[in-house]
Amino acid sequence: MKETKIGFSYGPSMPTLESQANKQGFTLGKDGEKLEKIRQAINMCGFHVATNSQINTMIVKLHKKVTESLMPLKNEEEANV
Repeated sequence: MKETKIGFSYGPSMPTLESQANKQGFTLGKDGEKLEKIRQAINMCGFHVATNSQINTMIVKLHKKVTESLMPLKNEEEANV
């Protein structure tokens, strides 16, 4: 099986996770909206109550969920959304 490298940015000014996935030829499917809300909540925690270490831990857990939810887009044209 071919290994594919993907990358996501989780900061508050970054595009949505679904948009980032689409540009790389993937979709988050039915989990996309939930994962985006979690990303927004983590960023709010970073502004108000959590330490950098706590934020890093949350992002690692979120990244694991994002990569588990990834599914390839049906065709290459959809990747250019």
